[in-house]
Amino acid sequence: MSVHTHTSGAATKATEDKQPSRPRNAAGTREQLLKAAAGLFALNGYEATTVSQIARAAGFSPNLVTRYFGGKEGLFLAAMETRLNLDSTLPGPVDGLGWRLADRIVDRWERQGDADPLLALLRSVASRPAALGEFLEKEATAPLTEALVSWGFSEHQAVDTANAIQSFIVGTVVTRRMLHTGAVAAATGPQLRGWLADVLQRLVDEGATADSPRLPHQQRSSAEAGHQPPTDPAPEEPCS
Repeated sequence: MSVHTHTSGAATKATEDKQPSRPRNAAGTREQLLKAAAGLFALNGYEATTVSQIARAAGFSPNLVTRYFGGKEGLFLAAMETRLNLDSTLPGPVDGLGWRLADRIVDRWERQGDADPLLALLRSVASRPAALGEFLEKEATAPLTEALVSWGFSEHQAVDTANAIQSFIVGTVVTRRMLHTGAVAAATGPQLRGWLADVLQRLVDEGATADSPRLPHQQRSSAEAGHQPPTDPAPEEPCS
């Protein structure tokens, strides 16, 4: 007589549920979700990236995105919280600004690669245009305008020049890192560095001689107008 052993579905599920789980570490979980999100948002943009993809890449359940960030938008904003840290680039003579900016740009690209939060902001501009605009104004245009005024540029010269530099850099990022076509995309690191430095310095030099405003601008407060670039480079903050 044979004996049959019957295992119920409930018992099987109970056994599976007893599999060891990853120990909880709130700070570590947040950091891994932010890292995974930054990479995927930079690669695919906001709309094409899902919470499930981010959670899977980080090795966690999707419900943790809601727990720690309130959802996809909260995670995006947290992952894009980054600094350009121009305070470490602006100090120095104005006639070397082009080279300093070029070094900063290329070094950032080489260090961060496809995980650069700026790429995520650019790829998400259709659905989140305000995020990119606020980032560029706060991290690039405003500090650069203040620095140019401190070097003797008039208000309108500083505004025009800072916006020209910002627009040129954004266009270069799109051409080289998103379109991947043309001479800009094909250039080596040293070639790109030299070309950027030359064009950026020409924008600075030509901006200093402009005798009339070319762009509208708002008058800055007296506190902003009195701001000077730091004499000592500020330590760079790591990007999430």
